[in-house]
Order: sequence, then C-alpha cells, then structure tokens
Amino acid sequence: MKSKIKFTAYIATSIDGRIAKSKRSFSADWTSSEDWKFFQNSLARHDVVVVGHNTYKIAKNNLQKRNTIVFISKIIKPKTIGSATFLNPKLLNILDYFNSMKYKNIAILGGPRVYNFFLEHKMLNELYVTIEPYIFSNGVPMFSGKFKKTKLFLQSVKKMNKNGTLLLKYKYAN
Repeated sequence: MKSKIKFTAYIATSIDGRIAKSKRSFSADWTSSEDWKFFQNSLARHDVVVVGHNTYKIAKNNLQKRNTIVFISKIIKPKTIGSATFLNPKLLNILDYFNSMKYKNIAILGGPRVYNFFLEHKMLNELYVTIEPYIFSNGVPMFSGKFKKTKLFLQSVKKMNKNGTLLLKYKYAN
C-alpha cells in the first residue's frame, strides 16, 4: 500500500558534500540568507519535522515552535517533551506512527543517519539540496552508512545569489 504522506528532505551542503563543519556546528552558521529564507518558508508547509538527536541538540531553540520527531536509538518507547517526540525508528513501524498522528507533509532535516533511514525505507518523495560555495575538506557527510544505490531525478536548478549558492530539487525515482 502506498502512503499518502509526502516526505521531503532538506539538505544544505558544501561543494564537497559536508552538511556541517563538525557534529556541534549548525548549518545556519555558514549557509546563505537566501537558503535560510527558502528553508523557513518551506517548513511552514509541513506538519512535522524529523531530525536526529545530534541535530535536535544543536537546533533545539529553532525547533521549539514546530512539531518535531527526534530519532534516538537510546529510547524504547516514544516520549514527548513539549513539541518534540523522541522515538527509536527501529522499534516501531514509523509509517504507521506517522499515519496515526495524521501527518501528511513531513520535512526530513537530518543528519546523515536520518537521511539514510528514509532512503533505505524508500520513504522520500522530494529532496532539496542547497549547495553553498564552500569546501570544508572534513566534517559531517551528507549521508553515512550503507544502502543500495538510489536513483533521483533532477527537477530544477536555481541560482539563489550572486555568490553561487545553488538550489537543486530532486524527485525520488521509485
């Protein structure tokens, strides 16, 4: 049965595929104001955002106004604190959970293991990748872990500013 839920991932990356300079850094520290505006406007259309525990710790203040699902492996059953629900996606059927909560538009915000989870489970409809004109040479990669090659189709490319920030929109090829 195909889900009626729409899953959209948002990734800001350097040219060399790094989403952060370190596990403790926040992409808003180095992404362009144009990307930040696009990102905030996009999130307004989503019922809930999904992040990993490290991303949540870094962006907690920005996420307090949003329904947030935090993937964390050190929890057995879901626990809600304020607008955040902490759960272990390996211990429940995540699609059933989203359906039970009546979520229709879900934003996937990372980090790498969260992006991998949605790719592995073929639960990604769209992927927005903002490429910022930086090379970090080290830091947090966009994806980590092992999964089968995933085919995406490029839908659009937009130059966001004169510095060369690009916004790519991909659609998942089921």
